[in-house]
Amino acid sequence: MLSHALSVLLVMAVGKADPVDTARKALNNCLIEQHNKAVEAKKTSADFNKIVMESCITERATYHDVTVKAERGYGSNANDAEQYANEEVQNVVSGIITSFENNMKSGAKLSPEK
Repeated sequence: MLSHALSVLLVMAVGKADPVDTARKALNNCLIEQHNKAVEAKKTSADFNKIVMESCITERATYHDVTVKAERGYGSNANDAEQYANEEVQNVVSGIITSFENNMKSGAKLSPEK
């Protein structure tokens, strides 16, 4: 009986979406779409860097804001939460830029996260 109750609790826990991860995936998938379009169009690194900075603004802001809220909920002060959120957004952006630089010559595309 205990293992059944534990199983139910685990299923319920897995079923809840993490808002930070959901927002990160939305940003990443938006940037992946830009990556794949730029690879197909044979854009340069400079062109792609500009595209990335002008793209996915809503997704970027959402990820940032949700991350700040989560960090504040964990007890971080406003400055630390803001700095952490900025770093997390930049990590996603930097990852896509690196992927583009690795893929622009080969034409390899990225698959969206599920």
